[in-house]
Amino acid sequence: MDKIHDLFELEVLQVVEAFPSIYTKDNVVSLINVLRTKVLNEVANALSEANKAAAGITEEQFQEFAADVNRKLESSLCNGNIEVYDQSSAEFSINYNNQIELENIDVYTDNITDELHDILLDQFQQHFGRLITDEPE
Repeated sequence: MDKIHDLFELEVLQVVEAFPSIYTKDNVVSLINVLRTKVLNEVANALSEANKAAAGITEEQFQEFAADVNRKLESSLCNGNIEVYDQSSAEFSINYNNQIELENIDVYTDNITDELHDILLDQFQQHFGRLITDEPE
């Protein structure tokens, strides 16, 4: 919308600075036609960009996104980047042949969901950030 406003301002400025100061009907019609063409082109370009953004995503792009999220979460869990278990809550028992067996341990589910949240936001921005607009529909 700002670009259309700028087009009108530019044409008005050219009229003000033009020599002579008397305009014929043909001059005014010509000015209106030039403005109409520029505005229609600008609107067409804006609609084209909006249609590209609204086109959606392909199945392949979504599968790639899901695979990247899965890979990142698995990497975080395996590398110990997030604390998963509450080791102070571990309960053990001694079984046959004096084998120690883990009976119970609490899991920090909040840490896992927080990490997944961060990964999802990051991957969505990387894969589909171009689809995000600041303007409500």
